[in-house]
Amino acid sequence: MTRRRKSRRRSSREKTGRRKAGPRSPVRAVAHPSQPEHLKFIYATWASERKPGRQKLARLEHAFKRGPLGEIPEIDHWAMEEFFWHGVPGDDWHPIEAYLEHIGERWAAEAREQFCRWKEARIGFFEVGRVRGETVTLREWDVVGDRPVGEAFPAITLGMGGVGFFRQYRRRLMLTYVAPWLPAENLYCSMGYGMVLRRSEVGVTELLLGLRRPDLVAQPLSWKAGPEARREYEHRWKVRDWQSWLEERLEFPFRALIPESPGGDVFEVTDLVPQSAESARKMGIYLQVPVRGGVNVVGVTKVLVPDIASSNWMPIREYIAYRERFGPPPGVRDAPDVIRLK
Repeated sequence: MTRRRKSRRRSSREKTGRRKAGPRSPVRAVAHPSQPEHLKFIYATWASERKPGRQKLARLEHAFKRGPLGEIPEIDHWAMEEFFWHGVPGDDWHPIEAYLEHIGERWAAEAREQFCRWKEARIGFFEVGRVRGETVTLREWDVVGDRPVGEAFPAITLGMGGVGFFRQYRRRLMLTYVAPWLPAENLYCSMGYGMVLRRSEVGVTELLLGLRRPDLVAQPLSWKAGPEARREYEHRWKVRDWQSWLEERLEFPFRALIPESPGGDVFEVTDLVPQSAESARKMGIYLQVPVRGGVNVVGVTKVLVPDIASSNWMPIREYIAYRERFGPPPGVRDAPDVIRLK
C-alpha cells in the first residue's frame, strides 16, 4: 500500500470517527465476504489500485480539483467515493461491473444483484436517529428548508467501527452516500465515508450536494483549462463592464451563503446595487440582501451560490476569480465587507 493511500484511509477514519471493531454478525449480507464493510475495503482497494481503475481515479481526482468544488478540503476523498459508486462521468467502464467480471461466477446471482445496488448510492444530508442492534435510523434532511423529508429508515454502515459510532451523534446531520441494501425490508446502507455536523455547521458544506451532478463537478472551470485559456480570460476580465455583464446574467431573487455575515450565513439576494460601470470599476459590485430592519449591501466576492447547477453560480464564481487574480477595486481596499442600510 502506498503512503498516499495510507494517508487517505487514515483521513477517512478520522472524518467518520471510526474505531477498531471486533467481529460482529453481518446484517443479511449475502455477498461474499459476508461482512459488507470488509467487502467495501476489498472492492475499493481493487478498483483504485489496479489498472485501469487507478488511472481513471487519478484523472477524476485531478478533474475535481480543477472544477467548481476544487477548493473544498479533501475533495479528492469525495472523488474516490463518487468513483467507487458511479465511476467516471461519461465513461462506459464502471468499477462495480468490472469487479463483478473480475470475480467471475464465484458469487450467486442474489449476491451480484445486491452488490450492484451500491451503484444507486446517493449523497445527501441525513439526520441520525437511534441505534438498534446493527442498524442506525436515518432520515433525509432538506438543508434548504431546514427540515426532515420522507420517512425514517434503518441502515447498516460500511464504516469499520460499525453503527455504534453513531450513538454519540443522535439528532446531528451526516453528509454521506446512502444506497439500498435490502429494498424488500426497507433496509439501506450508509457507504462509510462522510461528515457529521450540527445543523448550524452545515454552511458551505452544502456545496458538496453538487456531487449529485458529477458531470459538472468534473468539468474544469473554463479559465483553468490551460495557460492559453487563463490568459484569454484574464484579458477579457480586465476590459469587461462587470456591472452590465452581471446584470445580464443573474436571476433574482436567489438563495446565497454569506459565511462572513453577522447573524447567520444563509440569505436571499434580491438585486444588484445600481451603479455606473465607472463606479463599479472603482468601488466593486454589490448585492442587496434584505434583513430584519433594513438591507445589507454585500460585495459579490463574499457570496456563494450553493447550487452549482444554478444559472447564477458561474457568473458569480467568474467575478470572484477575476478579483482573486487582480485584487480588490482601488476604492475599497479598506472598506467593510457588509454595509447596513436603514
